[in-house]
Amino acid sequence: MSLLKERLAVPSNKNLPTVDYRKYSRVKKWTLGLTGYRDQIAIIRASGNIFRVRNPLSSARSGIVAEQFIEKIRRVRESKRYKAVVLRIDSPGGDVLASDLMWREIKLLAASKPVVASMADVAASGGYYMAMAAETIVAENLTLTGSIGVVTGKVNLERLYEKIGLNKEIISRGRYAELTAAEQRPFRDDEAELFAKSAQNVYRSFRDKAASSRSMTVDKMEEVAQGRVWTGNDAASLGLVDAIGGISRAVAIAKQKANLPLDKQVTLVELSRPSISLPQILGALGSSIAKADEAIKELLEVMASSDGIQARMDGIMLEQLDGASHDSIIFALIKDYLSCL
Repeated sequence: MSLLKERLAVPSNKNLPTVDYRKYSRVKKWTLGLTGYRDQIAIIRASGNIFRVRNPLSSARSGIVAEQFIEKIRRVRESKRYKAVVLRIDSPGGDVLASDLMWREIKLLAASKPVVASMADVAASGGYYMAMAAETIVAENLTLTGSIGVVTGKVNLERLYEKIGLNKEIISRGRYAELTAAEQRPFRDDEAELFAKSAQNVYRSFRDKAASSRSMTVDKMEEVAQGRVWTGNDAASLGLVDAIGGISRAVAIAKQKANLPLDKQVTLVELSRPSISLPQILGALGSSIAKADEAIKELLEVMASSDGIQARMDGIMLEQLDGASHDSIIFALIKDYLSCL
């Protein structure tokens, strides 16, 4: 505390004004001038594997669920509040049908207002499928992108079933009715041929849409497709992305596309802000609940040895103050978390 007083030129006999996290978190953004601007740009995050529908066994916020994402895109398209949209993508891909459905909705959105795709760490395969529907694509230097291709197959459990003595009988009608349902045997020759043709058709559709969106010939796109993965820099030189930069660069481009001056203040409305749970916080520290105290103590020691303010966990700032015990900070964090539930 004495060091802070010295840096802030506060007399030693005066108290340093402080505010606890709970009170700080209750301050409305508009009181600080952070919102309230007339022009708004929507930020939509798409992170994780792509699924068509929500898996009942998965957590509420894991991955990109097409049906939920499409509903959000449609709301933005029908709203007159937003001048432009920045789509922040961090996904290695997933269900190809889900990717195609979302691609269509993003194309419809881009027809009504500017849409800029901003790639994070990974935007490959299904992640690139989504991005190529945007008017402009922005990638980081080391973003892993591309992977314009499909991966498919069938699990063959024949030997496992033999080992455990399990017998499965399927009653079906039609030559290819058991194409993917009969996991207790490999493909027949005619089934394997049909399956390969289906996969090739999906790949061609993906490749051709990518070629159209990037104003390339199909032959030119074929040279950079075939499942190849590129860094953001390489992708820019190959014409797969338009610009290099982070989300701030994407926002600047979105403002330009919406005919807004670059120096004009706008409100960024994040429509899919991730919520971090206490178990996730503790898990990120590489510790179980039982070892959380020790892990946070180690973290505080690292923070205390560094100069300047240390910001950790979105929305929470920790400072090493004189006389503050580690335990009190741990319990304060947990109390603050529980009070927000």
